[in-house]
Amino acid sequence: MAGPLDGYRVVELAEGVAGPYCALELADAGADVVKVESPTGDRARGWGSSEKGDDGGVFISLNRNKRSIALDMQSEASVAITRRLIERADVVVTDAGWSDSSELQYDALREQNSQLVYCSISEFGERGPWGDRPPYGELAAQLASEATTSLGTIGEPPVRMGTDHGSMCAAIYGVQAICAALLARDQTGSGQRIDMSLFGSLLAMRSTLWVAHSNPDEWWGFHLDSYVRSPDHGYQCKDGSIFFSLARTAPDQLDELYKALQMEWVKDDPLFEASPTADAARLAHVHSQWERAFANFTSDEVMDIVHRYGGWAF
Repeated sequence: MAGPLDGYRVVELAEGVAGPYCALELADAGADVVKVESPTGDRARGWGSSEKGDDGGVFISLNRNKRSIALDMQSEASVAITRRLIERADVVVTDAGWSDSSELQYDALREQNSQLVYCSISEFGERGPWGDRPPYGELAAQLASEATTSLGTIGEPPVRMGTDHGSMCAAIYGVQAICAALLARDQTGSGQRIDMSLFGSLLAMRSTLWVAHSNPDEWWGFHLDSYVRSPDHGYQCKDGSIFFSLARTAPDQLDELYKALQMEWVKDDPLFEASPTADAARLAHVHSQWERAFANFTSDEVMDIVHRYGGWAF
């Protein structure tokens, strides 16, 4: 079955995560994606398990639904071939600095294809002292403190992220911008240049938090107090820790929850915040009172009780 981007051609001049994931999303929507690699191949080819062949699982998952060609950009013939591919393309997805050839930069490509939508993905954008750095991800994520939760604690060593969050966000925003540019091109006949950065994408994700420019001590909720609260390591039960939330628990269910957890004594505790929100984790006293009750149950038992009364736990 044809996808919504059936009939569009994309040339991918990128490697790693950000550019390939952006082009992958376009390919999954039906676009014909031609991936141009150097003779040594995308650096992601060796990432992950290679049980099913020479290429790792990460590369395979990022590059499905694509055709591929290997070209040496140090060769004038390869540059000419790439230009011919782009001449018939609708979209180019490229890493900043992917090629030094002046013939493969936006201005030169636009002269031969005025309808081209050209999306350049960098670490920090095209301007400034770090302008046009290739998109690698970790530094941008540390500077932006990822999207919703601060990485680590002030005064302590930074914490490495478990995934390339910056690259994934930039890729998704890139798809959105490309589709908007294609729509505008269909209306005006002109292509556009898109400047997409990992750092800028993470800042955009942060923007929902930063609109609350007030006293940080008054910020409430998961998306606002992540700057001011300590890392949440969960709640200790008899046999391990869990995370839980009562955000969807109705007020009349709380009494039943307290009874099931044998913690009705909290109703007489003036310091216990009986609000079914994630903010319960902010206060050390409240946290300790939950753990006092959970100590009598296994993690499975607590999760079953929380789920029974409209909350979630894992």
